[in-house]
Amino acid sequence: MVHLSAQDSSDKMLQELKRHNYITPTHFLELARGYRTVLSAKRTEIGDARDKLSNGLAKLIEARDGVQIMSVELEKKKVVCAQSQKDCENLLVEIVSERRVADEQRKQVEADSERIGKEEIDCKAIADDAEAELNVALPALEKAMAEVEKLDKSAISEVKAYKSPPKQVETVLAAVMILFSKQTDWNTAKKVLGEANFLQSVKSYDKDNVGPSIMKKIKGYVSQADFKPEAVGAVSKAAGALCVWVHAIYIYANVAKEVAPKRARLKGAQESLAVKQASLRKAQEELAEVTAKVNRLKQKYDNSVGEKNRLRAEADQMQMLLERANKLVTGLAGENERWQTSIGHFQGELTRCLGDSLVGSAFLSYAGPFDTHYRSNLVSGWLAAIKEEQLPFTDSLTFAAFCAKPTDVRQWNIQGLPADNFSTENGVITVRCSRWPLMIDPQNQANKWIRRMEKSQLRVVDLKSRDMLREIENGIVYGLPVLLQDVLEELDPALEPVLAKALMKVGNREVLRLGDKELDYNKESFRVRASASREI
Repeated sequence: MVHLSAQDSSDKMLQELKRHNYITPTHFLELARGYRTVLSAKRTEIGDARDKLSNGLAKLIEARDGVQIMSVELEKKKVVCAQSQKDCENLLVEIVSERRVADEQRKQVEADSERIGKEEIDCKAIADDAEAELNVALPALEKAMAEVEKLDKSAISEVKAYKSPPKQVETVLAAVMILFSKQTDWNTAKKVLGEANFLQSVKSYDKDNVGPSIMKKIKGYVSQADFKPEAVGAVSKAAGALCVWVHAIYIYANVAKEVAPKRARLKGAQESLAVKQASLRKAQEELAEVTAKVNRLKQKYDNSVGEKNRLRAEADQMQMLLERANKLVTGLAGENERWQTSIGHFQGELTRCLGDSLVGSAFLSYAGPFDTHYRSNLVSGWLAAIKEEQLPFTDSLTFAAFCAKPTDVRQWNIQGLPADNFSTENGVITVRCSRWPLMIDPQNQANKWIRRMEKSQLRVVDLKSRDMLREIENGIVYGLPVLLQDVLEELDPALEPVLAKALMKVGNREVLRLGDKELDYNKESFRVRASASREI
């Protein structure tokens, strides 16, 4: 039907306008191939547009559901934030209370430490004073003890051997017996000297507890002129050593008597100090426990504040997202119905593109040589036949609107294509047809449009160019567009394989023979457009 109607229109145009147009089987083959191509492309284009809106509707519903879920979560977070705030406030009250107790205890401990420190200083002063007085007597005592250390049993036996001892020896032994609270006669002295532990008793004598009566008696001896260690030592070395010891005990006891009150006072002060130090240590331990508790509470408070701030930040972020989502959902609420309508419209287009694609592919294959009047009649006839065959189609179908996007047409107009409907249809045919188009261009409009559209990639040649075949060869190999201008009735036979797309398969390669060369054919971007300044 399409092929025959185009043949009839060609015959009518020859009769009316004296213009030849040859309808060949190639047109029909192009129609068959073009129909599959156009139908597949339109189904993909319309299906993608429908799916975009369907996905948009699904996202809109998902966003609305998400807003509801987010609102519930936000309310829960607000409750948690409020409880966290309350917990922080309670912790802060507890910290203030515990810190007040700790501060009071710290002040008390510091005051006690200062007072006890002063008492320690006083105790040390008393001890130092007593020690200084004792140090006066200690050298003599140490000297006496050194002399005593030199004594042995033989030296004691020497003294004990006297039946009637010299007076100095008898006097020293009498003083020794007084210190041991014994009788002062010689027999008692000899008996004491004979005891096995006599020397040990002398060495370990309790010099700190010599009684007043003993000291009074000893004073009578040490004050005697001949009671001197040197004089006694001249008679008996052992008695001389004991004489030194008696003098030392007397001196030390006198000093100890004077020091005793200080020692008593020192002992009382040390006992009191020990009690206070124990109390201070207990108070310090309690202070350390309270301080540790305050630190733990502070750490807990810091953690609680951090958690509260984190929850608040999450709640604020969720509130902001919720507000934005609400604005988005509210703003797109009006689009819901329009999108559903558009989806239905696209679904209808998918159904109608079965007949619309047939008209579009027929227009690409047959309508190029005809003017507006003949094209209108052809399309009307094709639509009537499609309707008769009960194929779905669009009643108000226009070729340019069906086969070209408005944005592409607008760009073509900017590049120099005239904006009238006839020029637009020719532009669509030039870009979309499967065969290389020949443009009758007496005003050079198509030539300018092609040049601006293809820009610097375009290779412009004419039949008189010396490098025509080389430029076409480069276009074939490198995928460059070629404009063959000023075409006449006769063409170079070498162009026949290019114009006819006489491709050959060599292995996995598609090659095209140009002259004596077989060139790899770049079918993705290589294209040829021919123009003539007058009808051929």
